[in-house]
Amino acid sequence: MTVDQLLATVERWAAAQPDVVGLALVGSYARNAARADSDVDLVLLTTDATRYLADPQWPGIFGAVERQTIENWGKVTSIRVWYVGGPEVEFGVTTPEWAALPVDEGTRRVASHGMKVLIDRTGILADLARAMRRL
Repeated sequence: MTVDQLLATVERWAAAQPDVVGLALVGSYARNAARADSDVDLVLLTTDATRYLADPQWPGIFGAVERQTIENWGKVTSIRVWYVGGPEVEFGVTTPEWAALPVDEGTRRVASHGMKVLIDRTGILADLARAMRRL
């Protein structure tokens, strides 16, 4: 699976989830600076983060999982997934509060170092992107 195929699949899936408020690609892929060994970093804004954290098997929807880990970053909990024959993906699961202005230092650091909005049902990610451009 290519990164473009993965992103298209995740975006379609997220758009079908009623609790998903937003989805953003962040990091090197969002900056168009990814290398062959870069991971894909996604931030999933949801009104029901517990749904995704209580059942960390949902990333298997996107391909065969070789292994995965869970990492706590404060407001964001990441499910890092290594797909068989595919990319390493970090799904950062959080609530819309993560993107609400004014943002904390962690959000500012992530969003200001490359962010491409994929889904934004409420405009919260667009507001965040505008704020980051003003920095």
